[in-house]
Amino acid sequence: MAERKRTKPSSLPGRILARLFLVVLGFAVGVVLFTPWNKIWANALTRLDASQPAVGLTWGAIDRDGPLGFRLRDFKISVAQTPGRLHFKQAYVSVGFSPLATVRLDTGGPQCRLELFSNGVFDFEGDLDLTYLLGDSDLKGVLRASGSLFLPEGARLPKNGWVDVRSQQLVLPGDKVVEDLAFTAEIENEHMAVRDFSIRLPLTYKSSGTAVLDPDNLFRTRFNLKGDMTVGREVFAYEMNGTLGDAMAAR
Repeated sequence: MAERKRTKPSSLPGRILARLFLVVLGFAVGVVLFTPWNKIWANALTRLDASQPAVGLTWGAIDRDGPLGFRLRDFKISVAQTPGRLHFKQAYVSVGFSPLATVRLDTGGPQCRLELFSNGVFDFEGDLDLTYLLGDSDLKGVLRASGSLFLPEGARLPKNGWVDVRSQQLVLPGDKVVEDLAFTAEIENEHMAVRDFSIRLPLTYKSSGTAVLDPDNLFRTRFNLKGDMTVGREVFAYEMNGTLGDAMAAR
């Protein structure tokens, strides 16, 4: 009985798939290499700036741009009716799904990481060099900041969240030096519950209290703190209240 000759499978489907893969790969490479990502990201930032009338965004240049991220150089943030502005040497932005975006803020050395989620939550943690961040301000030092805030679209203040700020040493206006600063608070709309505000030097003070945030001017935020102050071996109750601006300007 004659042996049947086996039919060799056609290589046509494989060749079609290979060519299709090359077309898709070529298209993807072309998109990455030749799409003007710089202009796309600049337009997106301009629209973001226009949608936030209380916040102003400026930057010197956009580079290292691609479909999944970019870098902002000389990035500045200003808030309406609030003096001064925040100055970042560089801001690295990476786009994803969850988190929606990750931003690495560089204040001339120390860096802070910010994660933005599609539901309006943003988490942050890292160090901020106030000497660089605030420019010509009399406030100097490095802050260690962390927190999580829920800021729905169109909201002027966080709906809820928490913040924790610490510093080994800060120089306040008038060259007053504060050491071992700690601040922890929970936020709900304009209301802030201060769980801990304490310093160790030049005097020891530990307190808690409340604050009411002013969405138009941060320095008009009113606070009321009650706690204990230690001077030498003496401990006594001490209350502080007023506006943030008055407290910063006090000599």
